[in-house]
Amino acid sequence: MTGVALAAGVSSCVDTEKPVFQEPTTFTVNAPALQNEYLATTGDMEDKSTFVLTCSQPDYGFAAKANYNAQMSLTGEFKDEVKDEDGAVVTPATYVTLANQDVNNAVMQLRTYNLAVGMCSLLGIDSEEAWDEYIADGGQVEGFKVYFRATCEIAGVAGSFIASNNVVTYNNVALSYAVPTAGMIYIVGDVGEVSFATPDETNKEIYQRDYALIEPEIGCKIYAGTFTLRATEEVHAGATGVDYTTQFRFFTELVGWDKPAYEIASAEGNFYVEDITGAFSDGANLGSTWTGNGVNGDGNWGIYLAEPTEVTIAVSLVDKPKVYIKVGKYDVTIAPDASGINEPVFNEPEAAE
Repeated sequence: MTGVALAAGVSSCVDTEKPVFQEPTTFTVNAPALQNEYLATTGDMEDKSTFVLTCSQPDYGFAAKANYNAQMSLTGEFKDEVKDEDGAVVTPATYVTLANQDVNNAVMQLRTYNLAVGMCSLLGIDSEEAWDEYIADGGQVEGFKVYFRATCEIAGVAGSFIASNNVVTYNNVALSYAVPTAGMIYIVGDVGEVSFATPDETNKEIYQRDYALIEPEIGCKIYAGTFTLRATEEVHAGATGVDYTTQFRFFTELVGWDKPAYEIASAEGNFYVEDITGAFSDGANLGSTWTGNGVNGDGNWGIYLAEPTEVTIAVSLVDKPKVYIKVGKYDVTIAPDASGINEPVFNEPEAAE
């Protein structure tokens, strides 16, 4: 009886230690230490310079792996856009979201280029002509006061999104001309002529030319491209098990190896391969599809391919990372699903018979 009681006590203790999600009610962003110092923005998309905002994790009931980003405003108001019944924007949002370069880090690294893009967007500057007119009319360039609040959410968990209760500022920001351009990420693996070329600045020209997935619509956070995956025997001859597959993963920035925060992968662990060969709807035939979730990590997806195969791939970062693959060459557009969240749509191949 003593043993039974002890076991019950241990079981009860374990049960009470299970994390239980609770919706957070408060969340604070910290005033920047350098908020009164001069902050230069940049119109150069290739400029990776950043500035910092920090916050602490809201109370989810347990220590969660969460995504942190920032919202910026030129007025101190953070009002969402208003749409009519047809989905047309009636009143635009009074803020812009800035992506944290290390999304799971509460010490947010925010690009000065994205800040310039956001400021121009909120000022209605969407072209060089608009910029020239703004300057000719005596538009402000120096000394902007920019307002920020932090956001936090657990990817895929309803009710986890929260914006900070307070707003902080940078008080001496310089404006640069920068308009939004289509974002891109990169496929790294047994693709094209080079397998697993180092994803860093030395190979930037190769990756931007041959291995880029590009947003079909600016700011949609869905990236798409068509690539030729190499035949498995050509790239992994002599390998066994899951290693005998044509492999790949994705990088959001060309920062080199072992930077999981910048990678969309099949698993967190390095040298891990998830064989998805049997998960395609119809093998390697034209039109066959596969869809799966991704994580920040170093693991590859693998497919056995008897010959080089052209595939169209889309990667969505709208919510949690999701990968879509369709065998063949397709045009990718964006449309909302039943819940209103945008997803890729694969249109008929250009040379359909």
